[in-house]
Amino acid sequence: MKMRKHLSLILAAALFAFSFAGTANAVNVWDGTTGTVPQPAGGVIMITTGAQLAAFRDAVNNGNNYANYVIRLGDDINLNNIEWKPIGRFFNYPGYYLNPNPDNKAFSGIFDGAGHSITGLKVNNTAGNFNDRGETAALFGYIDYPASSKATAARSMTAADKAALDAAELGLTGEDYYRVLAERRDFYEAFGVKPVPVETRSVTPPYAAKGRVKNLKVYGTVTNKGGQGAAGVVCWNDGVIENCYFGGSVTVVSNDKRAYVGGICSLLGDDVTSQNTYVVNCAAMVDAKAHGGSFSYAGGIAGYCYAMNRGYIVNCSVQSGSKIDSYMDTGGVVGGFAYKVYNCSSAASEVTVNGIIPNQAGHFAGGIVGAFGAATNCYWLKTAGNALQPDYAVGNGTDTNGRKTSIAALPRASVLFGRKTIAVNGTAYAPKTTYPTGAAANTLSYSSWNSSDSSIAGVNSSGLVTGYSAGKAVISATITSSGSWWSTALAGTVGVTPESMFTVTQ
Repeated sequence: MKMRKHLSLILAAALFAFSFAGTANAVNVWDGTTGTVPQPAGGVIMITTGAQLAAFRDAVNNGNNYANYVIRLGDDINLNNIEWKPIGRFFNYPGYYLNPNPDNKAFSGIFDGAGHSITGLKVNNTAGNFNDRGETAALFGYIDYPASSKATAARSMTAADKAALDAAELGLTGEDYYRVLAERRDFYEAFGVKPVPVETRSVTPPYAAKGRVKNLKVYGTVTNKGGQGAAGVVCWNDGVIENCYFGGSVTVVSNDKRAYVGGICSLLGDDVTSQNTYVVNCAAMVDAKAHGGSFSYAGGIAGYCYAMNRGYIVNCSVQSGSKIDSYMDTGGVVGGFAYKVYNCSSAASEVTVNGIIPNQAGHFAGGIVGAFGAATNCYWLKTAGNALQPDYAVGNGTDTNGRKTSIAALPRASVLFGRKTIAVNGTAYAPKTTYPTGAAANTLSYSSWNSSDSSIAGVNSSGLVTGYSAGKAVISATITSSGSWWSTALAGTVGVTPESMFTVTQ
C-alpha cells in the first residue's frame, strides 16, 4: 500500500511538470552553473537551459551587445531561486559629452521568449555588488537600440537648462513648478543629460528597431538595496518591451537614493526627439515598492520616464491583486512624468503612498499615473469602500472619466498569444489570454494575420493555422478593440501585434 501511494505521488509530480511545460518541452531547472552560448543558425541563437542563459548574460555584461542576432528561448527555464545577475547594466548617460559610458553594458539585439516562461528569478542588488551591476535590478538590467542605428550631433544642454525646459513645458506655476524644477535637475545630474540632439534614428515604425525583449513571461523576486531601479523584465529600457508578462515582487529600499520601480520596467530612457522608447501590450501581477531616501516612483508597469514625451506605454494591463506603493508618487500603470500612456487598464487592488492615499502636497497616487502625466483612453478600478484605490487618473489631476467600480466594467487592454504544437496537415488557433483577468467591457478583434514562414505553417483570415511541413513559424496578428475603448491616435505609429510560435511536427 505504501509503495502504491508513493508511486501515485511520483506520477502526480510528473503530471504537474508535464502540464507546466505546455505543449512543447519540459522545464529546464538551472543548477547555477554557466555553460556556453550556442552557435547561431541563420542569425538565431536558441537557448534551452539556464546555463546557456547565464553564458549569454555574461557575454552581454562583457560587452557583446548581440545587435545582429535574435536570441530565442526553446524551453521554459526555472532559475530555481538561485541568485541572478541581470543581463546588462546601467550607471548613467554620457552627461555633457558624447563619449558613451564604458561601464554601461546594454543588450541591443532581439530577445524572443517565443511564449516561454522564466520562473524562479531572484535578483538581489546591494551596495556590495553595485560596481558590477550598476543601478539596475531585473532579468535584464539594460537594453538599448544598437549603436549602428545612431548618428551623433553636438549641441549640449545642461541639467539645469533641461529641468527648466521640462517644468516650463508642463505649464506649471508656484510650488509645482519649483518641485519639478528641483526634481528633474537632480535626476539629470544623477544620470546625465544627453546633448540635444545627440542622435537621430530612421526607423519606421520607430519601435521596430532592435534592442527589444518580447513574447516572454517572467516570475520571481527582484530587490535593489544598492541602486535605484527594480523591475520584473527590463530595468533601464532604452528600447522596446512588448508582449511580456511579469508575476512577482519588485522592490527598491534605500536610505539615501532615489527609487524607480515598475512591474515590467523601471525607467523608459533616452532624450532624443526621434528616439522613443516603448512598453507595448504587457501585463503584470506585481507587488511593487519604491521606498527610496528621496524621490520615489512606483507603477504597475513602469516607474518613470526620462523623457516625458517620448516614453510610450501602450495597451498595458495591471492585474487584480497587485499592490503598488512608493514614498512619493504611485500610479496604477506608471509612477510619474509619463505623457504617452494609451489604452491601459489597471485592476490594481492597492495604489498608495506609504500605505495610504495621500492628501498632502508633493505626494500623489493616481489610478493610471502617479504624478505629472496624461492618460489617453485609460481605465482603472475604484471599488466601493476601497480607500486604497485612487479617485483620479493622474494623482495631481481631476480626471475621473476612466474610473470603474468593477473589474468586469474594465476593458481588456492586452492579449498574449501562447505557443502551440501541431502535426503536418493539422489545424489550430493560437492560444489567447486577455488582461486584466475578468475585464469584459469590450471585444478584441484580430486581423492582418501573418505567418513568418508560410511553407511551414499558413494562417487564414480568421486566425486558423494549418501545418504544412516540419519546423517553426511565428504567427502574428493586429489587435483592435470594439467601440471607442482604444485610442486611434497611435494608428501607424504603435501597433499591437501579439505573436505565437507554432511548432509543426511530422
